[in-house]
This record gives sequence, C-alpha cells and structure tokens, in this order.
Amino acid sequence: MTLAHRTVSLLSLLPLGIPGPVAGQCVTKASSCTEFVAVGPGSDRIFVYRNRSLTMPNDTVTRALIVVHGAGGPARWEFRNILASAFLTGTLETTAIVVPHFATNDGTACTDSLAANELNWNCDIALGDWRVGGRARNDSAMSSFDAMDAIVLKVASRAVFPNLKSIVIAGHSAGGQFVALYQAVNRIHERLGVPAFYVVANASAYLYLDNRRPFAVARPADAEGTERFEFRPFDAGTCSDYVSWPFGISLRTGYAARISDSQLKEQAARRPLTFLLSQLDVATPTGFFGACAGMAQGRNRQARGLAFAQYLTELNPQGVHKVIIVEACGHDARCVYTSDDALPALFSRAPQ
Repeated sequence: MTLAHRTVSLLSLLPLGIPGPVAGQCVTKASSCTEFVAVGPGSDRIFVYRNRSLTMPNDTVTRALIVVHGAGGPARWEFRNILASAFLTGTLETTAIVVPHFATNDGTACTDSLAANELNWNCDIALGDWRVGGRARNDSAMSSFDAMDAIVLKVASRAVFPNLKSIVIAGHSAGGQFVALYQAVNRIHERLGVPAFYVVANASAYLYLDNRRPFAVARPADAEGTERFEFRPFDAGTCSDYVSWPFGISLRTGYAARISDSQLKEQAARRPLTFLLSQLDVATPTGFFGACAGMAQGRNRQARGLAFAQYLTELNPQGVHKVIIVEACGHDARCVYTSDDALPALFSRAPQ
C-alpha cells in the first residue's frame, strides 16, 4: 500500500443523501483527511485519518472518537466505517474522528510503504506486534501504546478542541485487542481533563488479572439470556503461558511494564469499558488466539467477551463495565459500527 492509496475524500465515504458538507471537515481534497502525529521527543510520527485538523482550533467539536483498525483491514476502511456511523447519528459536525494507521513492513509478509520518520511495527503477534503494545521496528524506545498516548493527548488539547466533553477509544477485532490492553496499562487516562471511555468490539482474547479463568456455565442464564460463568484457578498443565502477556499480566515488557501489577489491576477494574459482542461471532479463533492460552478464556469471541465482562464486573460492581450484544452481525466492523445496538456506545457522552 502506497502513501497515496491511504488518502480518501469524505464525499466518497458517506451514504447518498448527505445534506451537504460540514464546515471545517475534509471534503474535496483527499490530503485534507490525513496528517501525521508526532510521537515522543524526536522525529517519530504516526499517520492518521481524521475528519478535523488536529492543529487548527475548532470550538464546534464536543466529542472525540479514536478508532483502531483491525489486523486485516487498512485504517482507511475503518475511517469509512466510523464516518458512516457518525452520519447515522447526526454527529459529524460535533465529532472529531481519528483513525491511526499502524504501518507494518518487515520486508516479507507485510509491505506497507513508509513515509520519512513514520513508525514501523511488527506484523507477527508472536513477536509482539502493534496490537499488544509492541515496540516499533525502527525505534525500540517507542511502542504502539506510546503512539496512542500521543494521539489521545493531541485530541485532548484545549488549544485545539476547547469545548471537548468526552473521548471514546474504540477498536474491532485486533483493534479491540489493542484497546482492551491500552485501557488497563495507559498512564494518561486521569490527566486528560475530560472523561475517557473504551469500547472493545469482538476481541480475540483479554488480559486476565489473576490465575482464574471462566469455566462451564455455573448457573442458569440470567433474565436477558446472557451466559454466566464461574471463575476458578486454571489447571495449566502444558499451558503455562496462559498467565503471560497479552493473556495475563506476567512477563510484561516495555510500556506495559512501566506500572506495577497492583496499579494495572486497579486501572483495569475502574476504567469504563463497553464490550460490543456480535450475535453471530461464534467461530473458534485460530492461530495465536486459538492456542491453549486463548482457549482457556472461552470457546469463541462472544463467549470470551461475555466471560471477561462478568469477571471485571465482579471485581468492580459499580457499573463501569457493560455488554452490548450486536444483533445479526458477525465478525464485521462495518456491521457492528453502524448497528443501532452499537451507536449509543460510540456516540453518547457516557457510553451505555
């Protein structure tokens, strides 16, 4: 994928019938939909799609929505999906949408074209790729979580969006994996000056905070038909890595190791997290997340999400962790993000 292929016009993204351009947003020039965000003190940077400039002051924006793309779909597709979602809710004028592109080029399997000083990430999760906070290939001092910090702090700047009221950080599939981990380990949540919420859609696995894992349904389904689980110490056998990052908190490195176990657990339990789980996303994950450490968390993405949401709620019953079942969708970001079920989680000031 060349840099030129990343750019896209807003007019080609929205459904037919849009009443007209929204002032201040990218409309005709493809390059106006993209920019680079500086990461760290040096010249490192990450490419993002956005509908509003992240450097020009704008007092109409009250909500920021930062969305992380999946492993198989370029960021430009996710940008299209979220623009459609904002259009459906009538919030394009007041929402700043930002979709970072985690470029990957290892010279073999992944061949993204890189601009000067653009951070480059591993594309093999077994090597610690961007979705688990891995270090950049061209600057080991920078992780994908550092890059997200830079984007979130940029969006939270009162110099750019003085009337910002909330930030939502969301992701589907591999993007959901990233957001679930970032929610637990980031160190900027409390100093943003506005409430931040996290939305995880159909992630393949989650970060458990102890050695317990969900077991077979322990009691009848609740009134809404949602499965309930019992959490007991896991008999590891030959699956000792079930407690290791990104499945557990052991053996963390880099950014994720900069906070203590106790602080990580406190943050994960306290910070608001909404799970979007597709009704039809019930296939068993394969590969890295289909191995024993992943299977210890449940038979499929939906079951794993239901179990982990219950696990966090038992750690903190204050109502900050919520589950939304997205009807008639499978493992499809477009279907999820434009569904009536998901829109309140993405566009309400406080996700439901």
